[in-house]
Amino acid sequence: ADDEVLIRMYIREILENNGYEVVGEAEDGLDAIAVCRQKKPDFVIMDINMPVMTGLEATKVINEDKLAGFVIILTAYSDKEIADQAVNTDVMGYIVKPVDEDTLIPAVKIKTQEALDDRKYLDRAKGLVMERKNMSEKEAFTYIRSLSMDKGISMTELSKMLLKAYEG
Repeated sequence: ADDEVLIRMYIREILENNGYEVVGEAEDGLDAIAVCRQKKPDFVIMDINMPVMTGLEATKVINEDKLAGFVIILTAYSDKEIADQAVNTDVMGYIVKPVDEDTLIPAVKIKTQEALDDRKYLDRAKGLVMERKNMSEKEAFTYIRSLSMDKGISMTELSKMLLKAYEG
């Protein structure tokens, strides 16, 4: 998601040349949310400054509604305030423009692997909760999500704790 079409084309080319499938593009934050609702991508690369709705505002909705695996923020600004805002919206990465293949692809690979690892913990914990509490998969997921929000920790952290407690 970027309001500059040439940047979108360039990022698409980098990703596709490295084996990634680009399932959608957006020129503003509102369009990014709509694309995510429809496509449920593994990850989103999102510019911060866009018309209609900023990238950080869109990221907040995408994360709250679980519309994508994770978001990497792309920005022309490298100041601490923007970085702090990005962290507060739970982004997985922060890349300063101009972006190139040597910067983008390693960031995507690292974050994709982290997301897969986190998913494994969640899936194992969900299975144990289903077994121990006689819950459906959806109920177990809701239970873990609710508990993580109540305790103020990530679902991955909670999953790791549950695995330690249940598996010994």
